[in-house]
Amino acid sequence: MNNFEDLQNKWQSQSAVNATEDGFQALLKGVKSIEQKQRTGNIVQTITIIILVAFLIYVSGYKSETFMLGIGLMIGSLVVRIAIEMYSLKKLRSINFSKESNTFQNDLTSYYSFRKYTHYLITPSVIFIYTVGFIILLPLFKASLSNGFYLYILCSSVVFLVVFSVFIYKQTRKELSKLKELQMKD
Repeated sequence: MNNFEDLQNKWQSQSAVNATEDGFQALLKGVKSIEQKQRTGNIVQTITIIILVAFLIYVSGYKSETFMLGIGLMIGSLVVRIAIEMYSLKKLRSINFSKESNTFQNDLTSYYSFRKYTHYLITPSVIFIYTVGFIILLPLFKASLSNGFYLYILCSSVVFLVVFSVFIYKQTRKELSKLKELQMKD
């Protein structure tokens, strides 16, 4: 029993752990890195939307309901993804790093949970809807393009989808790992 009381006394006599300037700077650097990656993703997705709209106008696709459905699904899925990322950035910026430890920890945990939801539910849904939109366009491409160019588009889109999915998977794991690490540091 004496050992327990000694241990308890030592525990209670410990000084509170204060955040160091280095620890705070590392935390800010991690958050800024995540924020920059989200901004870059939004820029790439916005450029993709601009290209899709330009393509729609260039080929006068607005005259075909099927084309409008396919391109609409593609553009719509990207718009939803951008909106979610913008909301996520707003949520990240609203975390007050100078709050007391428990409040900050709760805010970071809430953000982490939201990002997991985004990455594991919304991102696959967006990719699926975007792919469905593209698949809807394939018969139109087949009818209006040469066989060789159609096969090129078909093969390159499959390769692109696989490479893009692996890239998103790696980035997702990296971001969630970084968020989890930031959670642990607090």
